[in-house]
Amino acid sequence: MAGERTEAPTPKRVRDARNRGQVSKSQEIVSVGVLLAAILGLRLLGPDIASSMQDMLRDAFNDPTSEELTVTSTNEMGREWAQRAILTLAPLMGLLMVAGVALNVAQTGFILSGDRLKPKFSYISPKSGLKRIIGTEGLVNLAKAMLKMGVVTLVITLVLRRRIAELATLGNISLSAAIGRLVSTAFDIAIWSAIVLFVLTAADYAWQRRKHFQELKMTKEEVRQEMKETEGDPQIKGAIRRRRQALLNRMISAVPKADVVVTNPTHYAVALRYDHLSMGAPVVIAKGEQLLAQRIKEVARKAGVPVLEEPPLARALYAAVPVGHPIPANLFHAVAEVLAWVYALRDGKRQPWRGTTQPQGAF
Repeated sequence: MAGERTEAPTPKRVRDARNRGQVSKSQEIVSVGVLLAAILGLRLLGPDIASSMQDMLRDAFNDPTSEELTVTSTNEMGREWAQRAILTLAPLMGLLMVAGVALNVAQTGFILSGDRLKPKFSYISPKSGLKRIIGTEGLVNLAKAMLKMGVVTLVITLVLRRRIAELATLGNISLSAAIGRLVSTAFDIAIWSAIVLFVLTAADYAWQRRKHFQELKMTKEEVRQEMKETEGDPQIKGAIRRRRQALLNRMISAVPKADVVVTNPTHYAVALRYDHLSMGAPVVIAKGEQLLAQRIKEVARKAGVPVLEEPPLARALYAAVPVGHPIPANLFHAVAEVLAWVYALRDGKRQPWRGTTQPQGAF
């Protein structure tokens, strides 16, 4: 059907959407991931944090200050305790910060877009808000929330069922041991709940990516229009190619009229023509490199045009002289020697080529 979005989004469309801040992202996976990192961090760093807090309380109650309590001394003690608390909690806070940044970057990379900061009245519109709540999107979110709640309830039930024998004996053990078992059970519930929630939110993120991909799909007309904008109109490009091919054909057809073709021998080929009656200096009528150079040499040999290997002169001519232009003055002497050799060949005087003098400006 016309106007149906059946084409995959082009890199430009994806890039433009990304620059506008439109990327597939699940904030829930960040929240749950940070929660999981916090639980694991407490499991690993909890004993050290608890020990440090105990030391702070012990110092506070066992070593009371001998100074008079004033506003200044109270502020000083508060700053000291705050510094100790910050240093104690810094590893855990650092872990949470790294987890939050890593989960955001893993989803979207680094995005700096001002479009998301622009106010949009649709965000505060009661009609739009009501539509999001009771519409399809709201029902989907409600279903996902109920699913997560049910799964977490199941996880808690399974953990408690496994620990029921231990919990039943809490009245028979010391208070510290009972607290230890309760804390261990709470950690198990928290860790397994966070892991299951993370898996569910990861699946939700995969669904969000697929939804975002579907939203970015394009119609065939949009793809054609984008190609015109980025690569130019195909008709114009075709006209340019045809004109370029016509110029190439015209240049190749001029090679049989050349007096000599000077080559590199494999990289460059330059065809020269000189008519002392109509030209003030020899003219480059064709030139090319690589495959085009080979084509020029092939046409020249078939037409009986001498092909001379003179690398310095060929490089200098190719770099300095456009097709249809006469050679510059610094190449007169070198080209004159080549033409003298060619004229000698025409007169039947087969003499070996001894090479030209190094042309000025050659490389």
